[in-house]
Amino acid sequence: MKARWFCVVLLLFILAGCKKKEEVTPVKKVTPVSGAISFSALLQTNMVVQRDKPFVVSGKSPAKLKIAVNVSWNTTTFNAVADTGGNWSVSVPATTANANPQTVMAKADGLDAAILTNVVIGDVWVCSGQSNMVYPVDSISPFTGVLNYQAEIAAANYPSIRMLTVQEDAEASPIFNFKLPVKWSVCSPATVGTMSAIAYYFAQKLNTSLNIPIGVVISAVNGSYCQDWANVEAIANDPILAQNYLGGNSTFYDGMINPLINLSIKGFTWYQGENNQHDEPPSNYTLLNSALIKGWRTKFNQGTLPFYYVQLTPFAEDYNSTTPPGGDLTADYLALFREAQANIRALTGTGMAVTMDVGEPDNHHPRNKKPVGDRLALLALNYTYGQTVQCTGPQYASFSANQYTATVNFVAGTANGLSTISNASLNQFFFVAGTDQVFRQGVAKISGNTIIVTAPQGTPLPIKAIRYAFTNAPVTNLQNSSGLPAEPFRTDNWNF
Repeated sequence: MKARWFCVVLLLFILAGCKKKEEVTPVKKVTPVSGAISFSALLQTNMVVQRDKPFVVSGKSPAKLKIAVNVSWNTTTFNAVADTGGNWSVSVPATTANANPQTVMAKADGLDAAILTNVVIGDVWVCSGQSNMVYPVDSISPFTGVLNYQAEIAAANYPSIRMLTVQEDAEASPIFNFKLPVKWSVCSPATVGTMSAIAYYFAQKLNTSLNIPIGVVISAVNGSYCQDWANVEAIANDPILAQNYLGGNSTFYDGMINPLINLSIKGFTWYQGENNQHDEPPSNYTLLNSALIKGWRTKFNQGTLPFYYVQLTPFAEDYNSTTPPGGDLTADYLALFREAQANIRALTGTGMAVTMDVGEPDNHHPRNKKPVGDRLALLALNYTYGQTVQCTGPQYASFSANQYTATVNFVAGTANGLSTISNASLNQFFFVAGTDQVFRQGVAKISGNTIIVTAPQGTPLPIKAIRYAFTNAPVTNLQNSSGLPAEPFRTDNWNF
């Protein structure tokens, strides 16, 4: 019996040894890649992508890594290979505006994907300049807030408005990536308080008028000069500018504008001049700001990008040093500077917002910011977006004189419904000069869409010239039916 069981066990052992072994598929071992994928600093969750232009997606990764980029509004996968420095970029084709939240993803084998969420597609504007562009909606010292700032903040629920503020950074040469952190934020009562008031009101009017997302990139510095913001080539290429402004300048362009040049944008807004208001001759500022505009357009390489700017408000530097307070009412250096600003419009694709009615003669930083942002937006709505909206106030065209009276005519379409704010008495800022070239205050009245000015007795006739609001600090109230103020002017070119 034992022999029988032994034979059975032996047979089973032999059969087991003859059974074919199962093939095991080796597991492919993934070698982790050191480092990580990241987007460029400007590309963030909550950002606005410029519509109708290519969207350059860029970032950092390990060198030579193959990167796949996907965006939720396009089914194509866009591929890039990082260079030896780990820099990569791809261009995503243009698309239309879209307020629905979108995503952007960059991924590669062996690494966690980098993902942007809540991205919207609309128009992006770069807002630059000095303190009047910097000062926020909220009361943050030394600024005491815009008018009714608490109510304005409470009502600022605009999820399709996104904003990014660039931190102050003066550099000796152009940089391509921000050295200091920046952050895209969604406009809300919780975020709008620290945002540039001018940029906010500009974005608000565009957003509500166009019903598309609006992004504003605020790159401005208190107390900065125009030459700080112009790229050095723009200054060096003009002999007059090179003589007066070259050397130690362009630092804010280098640190705060150059890192933006790969971002597709719609255009620029600009509020600057307080630090340049004593430039001599004032025409130098016309050259300087025009050179800045041309330089920026060249660097961004997106055609003739629109550039809308603010003419300086009424202000008397000597307000508190005269008796009674109010400053020298005949001083006109700021009027000559405003004239230099107005002349920038000779450059294609520019427009100027007039602020003679919203100034505070004793304050270079008036609180009534909403009309200023709105007027910049009206320029954009008319000239850039092609809407039929009034965007300029009454502009001087000509005058005709008859003895002691002169009729001032305005450019057709700018003075319709000529009136005063709240139908108050017309502020008397019209001055008339006769053959002695001495300006005397006239008595002005509205007559239809014209102004009739009566020269005072003793004016040697005929009337040779007229000036309107052509001093440092005249807060005006002459406007058209759209509530836009008359632009200051002079009909002479006398150098005094």
